[in-house]
Amino acid sequence: MPEIVCPKCGTAFTIDEAGYADILKQVRDKDFDRQLHERLEQADRENSKIRELDQAQAEQTLQKTKSAKDAQI
Repeated sequence: MPEIVCPKCGTAFTIDEAGYADILKQVRDKDFDRQLHERLEQADRENSKIRELDQAQAEQTLQKTKSAKDAQI
């Protein structure tokens, strides 16, 4: 049976395999949720940057079109 040491008080205790698996699952789930949240935030930031670049390109194209029309007139 695995022996676990409490990080706060330093007491060692043993647990059965099922209890150990439950604790390990909780740690993995928290880590997975944290990583997922970070990746979603990163994707949102990247999408925001892409939208800003698209907006800037659209404005630039519009300005070129206006300038061409003004020159034509």
